[in-house]
Amino acid sequence: MPRLHPAMADKTELRQQARTVRDRLEPATRRAWSQQIADHGTEALRAHIAPGTIVSAYWPMRSEADPRPLASALGRLGATLCLPAFVGTVMEFRQWRDGDALVPAGFQTFEPPAAAPVVRPGLVLAPLLAFDRRGTRLGWGKGYYDTWLGAADAAAARGDGARALVVGIAFACQEVVAVPCEPHDRRLDAVVTEQGCRWW
Repeated sequence: MPRLHPAMADKTELRQQARTVRDRLEPATRRAWSQQIADHGTEALRAHIAPGTIVSAYWPMRSEADPRPLASALGRLGATLCLPAFVGTVMEFRQWRDGDALVPAGFQTFEPPAAAPVVRPGLVLAPLLAFDRRGTRLGWGKGYYDTWLGAADAAAARGDGARALVVGIAFACQEVVAVPCEPHDRRLDAVVTEQGCRWW
């Protein structure tokens, strides 16, 4: 199985290596592991799902772990689902159900149309390139999730809703010893891989 180098100092280099490691996984392996992620995640997260809990998934890009089986399972437990959508450089979340019509969002991904209701998830299934034992997440470098989560955390601190639970979705081979962390980086509350769920 491909593995990431145990420690890297540079985010750009780490992103490149992480993409290479993940891209080497066979599509059938990624599909099987994504289903195992769904199985582990359903058990780990069911206590956090009440009727109407808003859960954000994402449309997998390239070789990303696919969160949709897990999102569908959480939907069957009563969650309301949503997907990220982009208005210029701003990310928002729009309500989505299995079977809803979607529109292209670039990079072979899709998003709900502009007419779909904008919602604020309480549980975020977050994509990532790498993660470490502290719960630090390495994304694609655009800052969409960190920006959205920073604003949502600030709103929660003002008493406007609860702090969102952020759960990384990844394959175990994406773990490294240390991801370089900056002040704006929002750490994960948990990560779910094909090997199980880990909380911080």
